[in-house]
Amino acid sequence: MNNLKLSRGFISIELMIALIVIAIATTGGISVLMSYLDGLNEQHAAQQQQQVAKAAEKYLKDNFSTVLASAGATAPAVITVPMLRNTRYLPAGFRDTNIYGQQYQVLARKPAANQLETLIVTTGGQVASELSIRRIAQLMGATGGYISKTNTSVAQGAAWQVALSNFGSAPGAGHLATALFFQDGAIANEYLYRNAVPGHPELNRMNTALNMGGNNIAAAGAVTASGNITTSADISARNVTATGTVKAGTADVAGETYTGGWFRTRGNSGWYNERWDGGWYMSDSTWVRSWMNKNVYTGGELRGGKLSSEGRTTVGEYLQINGLAAENAGCAPNGLVGRDNSGPLFCTDGLWKRPSGVNIATPVVLAQYPADNRPRTHCQAVSRDALINGSGPGVLRLEVDGVIVGQARSTAGRKADVVEDASISAMVKAGHRFCLYSTVVLAGFGNSAGMRVTATYLN
Repeated sequence: MNNLKLSRGFISIELMIALIVIAIATTGGISVLMSYLDGLNEQHAAQQQQQVAKAAEKYLKDNFSTVLASAGATAPAVITVPMLRNTRYLPAGFRDTNIYGQQYQVLARKPAANQLETLIVTTGGQVASELSIRRIAQLMGATGGYISKTNTSVAQGAAWQVALSNFGSAPGAGHLATALFFQDGAIANEYLYRNAVPGHPELNRMNTALNMGGNNIAAAGAVTASGNITTSADISARNVTATGTVKAGTADVAGETYTGGWFRTRGNSGWYNERWDGGWYMSDSTWVRSWMNKNVYTGGELRGGKLSSEGRTTVGEYLQINGLAAENAGCAPNGLVGRDNSGPLFCTDGLWKRPSGVNIATPVVLAQYPADNRPRTHCQAVSRDALINGSGPGVLRLEVDGVIVGQARSTAGRKADVVEDASISAMVKAGHRFCLYSTVVLAGFGNSAGMRVTATYLN
């Protein structure tokens, strides 16, 4: 191996003099200068430790079987700088100590068959500051570490930590460390490799939980997991495919919703149209209800076992009865409408009967009032279906059960007298009450016969 001449970590005399002059001339310059010199020392220590680590790595690869045979689980094989110099893994002029006067020890123990766990530590010399050993470890990279004053029982790096008792060593705080791990003679550091190592897929495999410390994972390809994925924030994705159950507090879907099975709701709920405040729901085991009592409209067909209406039923064309009844057969209740092949049938007195003709009787005068200027009112209930007719002077108004069904006004002549009485008629069903009101608004009565009320009974 070629001898290497160390030249890093030194500055020219001219530059040193210039820095001293600047330091003396500047307030706080001494502090700046000392910080600069500390940085140079830290760089020198890191570079020297890295050179020892590379030499030890090559030595262990070349002499793996020999070292493995002499190493124990708690009694490591010890490799020193003189051994590395004598075997030309380090240059002949390489110093035994670093910038702090600390000596190097390469400790290789055998934790399992065909494996070497190797730790390079510095011992003795000057105790480096906590800040310096952390900076040096950072400069050394992923394998770099240190023994901290906060815990002198372990050597630790950015991504690794080992107990010093496993190596039978106790360097104390303020010393440096480098971790090397070998399996079957190949380097296998206990940190994750960025690139693939042929024949060693385990170097790209995590052996413990990964804590990102709140940092992101960017530009990932496919992510395969066998456990749960838990997040306290949002998940954004294009398509989501699930072979199990998807549970959510609220599902807000901007597009269509498809299901190959049932669309189920729990509780007294159903489908709701937010824009028009309507929909369908169930609040018991019997009825499907219209939310907010909305109307139901279709140009197609509504079909059911039974149709009930709590109000008026209106059809736009014809009412078709498909059920057949037999004339004079029993029926209930009275008022049902049926048919046979000859025509309609009505349930009358408990029997299906054909509708009979209507007998129109002679009009009966119910009331006659003289022609004068007094307002008149006649109210009466009818016992049979009847056509009620009212006539008289002035303005007439006819009401049935309190509902106005018609109004009329008599015609006047040139002398503001009655030429022809007003007349108004309406059908009144049996058991209902009507009222006829007359208000005279003319000066004379001329041809008026006075207010008259007649009834023409049907059947």
